[in-house]
Amino acid sequence: MAEVLGSPSAFEGREENRSAVATLDRLIGVGAALAVLLLVQCGLPQHLINEAELSKVRIDDESRRIDGLARQFEEFKESPEYSVFGRYAEREDWERYITAARAKLESAERLYREQMVPLVEEDDSNRVEALSEALKKTTALLAGTHESARQWIDRRDFLAKVAETADAMLDECQESVGEMDAIEEQLTETTEQVRSDHPTRIEDIDRIVEPLEELRGSTRAALANAVAERGNRGSDSGFDLATFGDACQLAGQQAQEYVERAPEITARLAELNRGYSRTLVDMKTEHDLVVRRESWNNALDYPRVHAIDYRVANVDLPTFEHLVGIRGSLARYSRTILGRRLSLLSGTEAQHWNALGIDPLANWPGRDSHAEYWVQGTESRYFHKYLVLENGSTRELDWMKVSEDFFFANIDNLGMDVESKPYGSFESEKLTQAAPPGMAFVGNPHYGRWTSDGSGGSVWTWMGPYLLYSSMFGSPMRYGRSDWDTWHGGYRGRRPYYGGSVQTPRWGTRSQTTRTSPRMQRSTFARGGGFRRPPSTVRGAGPSSRRTWFGGSGK
Repeated sequence: MAEVLGSPSAFEGREENRSAVATLDRLIGVGAALAVLLLVQCGLPQHLINEAELSKVRIDDESRRIDGLARQFEEFKESPEYSVFGRYAEREDWERYITAARAKLESAERLYREQMVPLVEEDDSNRVEALSEALKKTTALLAGTHESARQWIDRRDFLAKVAETADAMLDECQESVGEMDAIEEQLTETTEQVRSDHPTRIEDIDRIVEPLEELRGSTRAALANAVAERGNRGSDSGFDLATFGDACQLAGQQAQEYVERAPEITARLAELNRGYSRTLVDMKTEHDLVVRRESWNNALDYPRVHAIDYRVANVDLPTFEHLVGIRGSLARYSRTILGRRLSLLSGTEAQHWNALGIDPLANWPGRDSHAEYWVQGTESRYFHKYLVLENGSTRELDWMKVSEDFFFANIDNLGMDVESKPYGSFESEKLTQAAPPGMAFVGNPHYGRWTSDGSGGSVWTWMGPYLLYSSMFGSPMRYGRSDWDTWHGGYRGRRPYYGGSVQTPRWGTRSQTTRTSPRMQRSTFARGGGFRRPPSTVRGAGPSSRRTWFGGSGK
């Protein structure tokens, strides 16, 4: 059914209206020019001047806050707390936090004094960029100065917490490391099994798990340091809060990181045990049309034009191609003293007009006498259907919407594997260049073996679960060693492989194998006339040739 959308629109074709619009454009242009002139005369924008003044306020505020923290540090040095934490303050130079914050603040003050103040006094609109850049630099310098200056307080509070909760911290740390060890045991078992199953990929497997092994070693070392330092609690050397606390914190953080990263590594290793192919077994397009009607009263000198749009969903392909191919109007309606008449214009076939199913007089403005109809817009949707064979099991997916570019990039690839990942490879190594079905698995002993063809050559013989590849299109199909050598040596992962020649490919949409396959002859693609389309517009088709090939109208 057609959906009718629309509202009255002003008649845009009259000279008087065009003149009025041009006059309005000139007035707007004059106004814009005056606005620019006034801006130039006004100097710097007021909001930038305000921001510059605010920068001075922020600098002064930060200066007072840092001075306050510096006074707190001096008071701390005179307090009883210093007897506990003083050695850490001196060893780690806590005062450097305040010094660093003051250095950033001094740079901000210098930037304000030497750049922003002169620019504001100059008040030149040509210096907007320079002032904006100075403001950005000042903001960056002031960001985090207070947090930087108070880091000594954060460090002191952390060490105080260590002194109060050392035993609990160590227990929590050991619990985190214990969780890491349990996961590491499972991961080690998985890794050894994968190494055994895929001896040719041992170097890659080790490269994947190595970062986690290093992390685990570092974590265990940090825990050992924490335990050793906790043992110094009653010794002459004394219990070092910083050494213990930092080691505990590091071990806990790294153990948590290990736990979070382990599933990703396990999943990477599991990729080697998964093999699958995605064979393109059907494709289709769906098309919508928007037919516009504009009507007017022909008895008036300056009639008002009324427009509505008919949105017609899922137009059949012949109708879509026919109507989109008409560059002008499709039909004309007139109401005169001789009667009412809807006339199809030259080129418009009645069967395709009738297929639209629209009511030409829907929502008709009562006094209008004439109308014309044309294709105002189109929308096309593209779909693929895939047969997926994974680890010996087969399933056919439902229609999957794909992009227009992807659809036409694969228009030659019906009956081909458009994606494949053999057993023993990683996802990052999957192949996305079209190949004959199962070709990516040939030569892999997991899937079959080479046998003699009886005449001195070799053919690939599939193991039970993968025999589908030899009978996917009805008649038996076998890959010879020369087929595989050609694909593997010059096409694998680089470009599609159709075999034969451009005129007579052995595989893909244009091949005799695909065309005569009972399965493909029952496909939506075949029933829609896909095999009858001219092959000259298929490979490398651009937007214009797409329209004539499979009903693609572009965007």
